Amino acid sequence: MPQIDLTMTGRWLLAGWLGAVALFLGAPSVDLAISGLFWDQGWALSDRWVWEFLRQRVWDVSILLFLASPFALWRALARRRAVLGLPARAWGFLFTLYLLVPGLLVNGYLKAHSGRARPGDVAEFGGAHLFSPAGTFTDQCARNCSFVSGEVSAATVLGVALWLWASLARSLEGWQRVYLRVLGVAVVVFTAVQRVMTGRHFPSDAVFAALITLTAAWALAAVFSGQAGRALAARRG
Repeated sequence: MPQIDLTMTGRWLLAGWLGAVALFLGAPSVDLAISGLFWDQGWALSDRWVWEFLRQRVWDVSILLFLASPFALWRALARRRAVLGLPARAWGFLFTLYLLVPGLLVNGYLKAHSGRARPGDVAEFGGAHLFSPAGTFTDQCARNCSFVSGEVSAATVLGVALWLWASLARSLEGWQRVYLRVLGVAVVVFTAVQRVMTGRHFPSDAVFAALITLTAAWALAAVFSGQAGRALAARRG
């Protein structure tokens, strides 16, 4: 696992959280205003098959990576060498991140219990349910609700995986590393934009999904890289 500046990264994440909370919880109507830009008796991209095709491929790759990660972890441990350019710790990190955040926290808890209706289901956009501010738990949705976006969370893990690959795969050239990092960011941005423009999620759903996932990745990276253990040992010593 690569060593990261935990303090600086943590400060950037904190800034992101403070900005998102101030914007979406301080002014809940921002969600409606942004989503409304893509609504005109129908959603902007609802009939664009290319966007839907690309969205499905990102989702498929995310699922494939999650399912493959424990086998890659086992293989890397058995061979005591990297698999597809990633060592065992990296595969363990990715599997744990997928399982805990998109799997358990986002889809298992938040989307199942938040009760936030999707944009396409609220009265402001032709639906029958009430709009709920981000972060509030309500009763406007029974299951698979809007807060937060499971696909954006999974796409964020995929983006993290591409950054890891760019950092750790020794066979890559410089331009390939840059390409993978740009692709990692693009995957997250594309998924977030597609979900908002098709009325499946509010902007806050996408932003908070990415923040939750990146914060968990930051914490897990500290554990899997050994930085957290060394910091605890230094304090005890």
